[in-house]
Amino acid sequence: MQIDWITVAAQIVNFLVLVWLLNRVLYRPLSRALDERAEAVRHELTEAEAAQASAAEAEARHLAALRAFEEDRAARLSAVEAEAEALRDRLTRQAHDEIAARRSAWSQQLADEKSAFLDRLRRRAGAAFVTLARNALAEMSDRDLLEQIARVFARRLATLDPDERARLADAARAGEPVEVLSSEELSNPTRAIVAEAVERLTGAADPGFRADPALESGVLLVVGSRHVGWTLGEHLDAFEGDIGGLLSEQARREGAA
Repeated sequence: MQIDWITVAAQIVNFLVLVWLLNRVLYRPLSRALDERAEAVRHELTEAEAAQASAAEAEARHLAALRAFEEDRAARLSAVEAEAEALRDRLTRQAHDEIAARRSAWSQQLADEKSAFLDRLRRRAGAAFVTLARNALAEMSDRDLLEQIARVFARRLATLDPDERARLADAARAGEPVEVLSSEELSNPTRAIVAEAVERLTGAADPGFRADPALESGVLLVVGSRHVGWTLGEHLDAFEGDIGGLLSEQARREGAA
């Protein structure tokens, strides 16, 4: 078989021209288009990845902010609950303290009123007893009782306080009048007993005697501006004062208790 080299060469040239044309007209634009498309796809993928990363970051920030908000809300809620609980406890304690204080004040007021009432009752009872005793003794007072009081008075002059004895004696020696007063006239024997006791006390040999109805069943020695005596009225007054003192002391003890 004979080979036509001219034809072969022409075919080769045609093939090379075809390849060149295909490369210029088809393959190169297609390759360029493919490269551009690939680059666009890569760019889009990069943007998508960046957008996805940005979205993920934004989501992470949102979740972090949400968690922080929830934590802050929980902390604030816990603080509010703790404050409310503390306020409730404080108000409860204040209410209990106020109730206790009012109860204590009421109890103290009741105790004070009770003590005051008992004190008034005791004082009235003591005063009533003294009044009753005074009235009874006034009704019982007669000359015999007065005579006994005068004789007791004469004996008591001998046991008088030394300073008082000296003052009475000095007044008598200074010329002051010496007089014995009694609620009624004394009998002569009783006068003699009293006069002797007065003379031993003051040195006055003849004291004057005078009845004074203002005296409550008693006898009074008067030397100038000084006097000493023994009367039922004075003793009842002293007794009433003693009762008042005892009641006051009892009230102080009850208040201290």
